[in-house]
Amino acid sequence: MEQTLQQAFDRIIGLPLTKTTRNAAIQYFHFGNTHYTTPQGLVLDIGEMTLAINCPWQVQQPDGQSIKHSEVYIRKREAGLPTPVWDWKQPGSSLSDQRLMQFTHDNPNLVVERIEQQQDYTLLLYFSDGTVLSVLPDPETPADEYWQLFSNSGDSFTVGAGANGYIL
Repeated sequence: MEQTLQQAFDRIIGLPLTKTTRNAAIQYFHFGNTHYTTPQGLVLDIGEMTLAINCPWQVQQPDGQSIKHSEVYIRKREAGLPTPVWDWKQPGSSLSDQRLMQFTHDNPNLVVERIEQQQDYTLLLYFSDGTVLSVLPDPETPADEYWQLFSNSGDSFTVGAGANGYIL
């Protein structure tokens, strides 16, 4: 099991963090580049590998700043008057969306150097500049899937972890 997980994690070692996206509370971290064509013919620029996180997470930067999953429930900073109607579920509307977009824009060569697995399905991703992405499942809040790492290159690769164990 541990060897299989390490082989899965090895697939993103050396890949840069290229973008982040979100669907409601699930945060997606995209590594590397590939393209996906929708059935309607729209070509999307996505990560070769994607880490979907459905539990608490944090990006700790070398300068001491951090971006936390809880910021998804805070309205993004806007010049002037804020939009009258705000929905945290709308991608791009939250403080975490704003901060992650700026973070990936300011750090285009953020490469994954290593990944550590810890108890309770916790993951630590270490980047080339000293940034650490912590995936922190809360055993007190069980979920079918805390996180999932999957390939977007058409090989159907996926691995994840939830309250009932690893999903291979």
